Amino acid sequence: MELRPYEEQTVRKRGTGYFWWSLLLMIMAGACFASWLGSFYVVAHPEVPECYKLLKKFKRLDPPKRFPVTEAPRGEFLTAVRLLERYGKMGPAELEHENADLLRAYIMNYRESKQQVVYVTGKFDVVDTFPLGPKDFFPTGVALISQSIEQPQFVLELMFPTHAKAVPAIQKLLPIGSDLALERSRDLLSLIHVERIKDGRMQFTAIPVHYRGMQVGKKGSFRMESPEELEKADPKAVLNIEAGLPIVRGDRLTNGLDAYAEFRRKSLASASGDQATLAAPELIRFDPLPVEPATTPVPNPATATTVEQPGKTPAATPTPVSKGTAANPTTLRPVPTPAPAVPLPPRPIVRATTPPPLPAPVASTPPPSGTPAAQPAPPMEERRTVNTSQASAMVEQFKAATPTVLTGEFVVTGVLGQRVALRTRESLRDSKADPTQPGTTAALIVVDFPPGTPPPAKDTTLTRTGDKAFLIRDVIRQKNGQITIVAMDASR
Repeated sequence: MELRPYEEQTVRKRGTGYFWWSLLLMIMAGACFASWLGSFYVVAHPEVPECYKLLKKFKRLDPPKRFPVTEAPRGEFLTAVRLLERYGKMGPAELEHENADLLRAYIMNYRESKQQVVYVTGKFDVVDTFPLGPKDFFPTGVALISQSIEQPQFVLELMFPTHAKAVPAIQKLLPIGSDLALERSRDLLSLIHVERIKDGRMQFTAIPVHYRGMQVGKKGSFRMESPEELEKADPKAVLNIEAGLPIVRGDRLTNGLDAYAEFRRKSLASASGDQATLAAPELIRFDPLPVEPATTPVPNPATATTVEQPGKTPAATPTPVSKGTAANPTTLRPVPTPAPAVPLPPRPIVRATTPPPLPAPVASTPPPSGTPAAQPAPPMEERRTVNTSQASAMVEQFKAATPTVLTGEFVVTGVLGQRVALRTRESLRDSKADPTQPGTTAALIVVDFPPGTPPPAKDTTLTRTGDKAFLIRDVIRQKNGQITIVAMDASR
């Protein structure tokens, strides 16, 4: 009887022990399941900074390697226009998912990527170059910012990983405004990130997966190194995934784009480049103004005229023979007439029994090639008068149906034969004049003077108003974006 309370207490303690053991086993099973799922997530998402560090710590991830051109991953080559069409429509969530896929495929050397690699091609202008450091995505090398020539809203960031000793040489070889042509047959620039800038432009980040050297004209060349080669030379030179992409962003990117815009504006607005612009082939793409047909003389009523309808064969007309050949009939030979390349439509044939007297020939000097013939100026009441700002606003929309003349005060900045380059005096005084913006006075004016008219000398001033105004033939935009007013001197 005295031992009963002791036995009940012992049984009660054993029951509570089973409960805690069961709870501990469930926690351990959950931790095992979570670690099993976590291992799959870590291996499948190396683009996450924590996962990348863990994989590098256990040496389960190889650095990006160099791909020979013949062994590069299969992909598609897209220009700036195609890339903007594809990624410009994506929202923030779509871009974030796409960027994760692009970066994951690059880090894993495109082993398990199910999508085709996107390679960037096109022509670009160098905006600026920035050296890379330990706080950037690549620990050493150069990041180059460029802008598409075809699509100014397309900003391309190129990464050139290399040793720190080669960084100054690369920056010297790629100054601001340099041309950069990315061709399909030579360059394999893989897209790894897309970012939408606050001003609406799109920034694309790409890296050459073949890590070949680049030749910059006759200035020199440089050689790139793959992350695998950099890591072998220095074990601490690993990718800094935590730094994120793009590398150049924020104030560095904004200041670089502003400096490039100012450099481009000054280079286009400078009078020193107008001499070379005169010989540009794109300035002759316009069609000359149609020449009005001469007025048909009124036939003499006393002279009989016969009109033959198409389809009827006219009567044979004897060929006039000169005096030198009439004495010797054997020297007469028919003159072959070449057949026209394109058959002409039938039209009425007008023949007069008594040909009217021909006017006396007037000796004229043929115009040189590339220079339009002089044309009479249209009457004052049939033409439209504009200034330089109004003419530049009609870029790529100018219609020559209505004769348009250009007036203003101009300064000659270049002379090439009968072709003259002009700038408005106002644009030469304005340091902020942008010749790429429509509706401004900064446009370049190219005027063709007729043969026999001496062109004005360089640095002289021309004032054209009224009948002395220039006849506009076209308003075009050149490849560099500069607005050019092509005109001719048709003054009386």
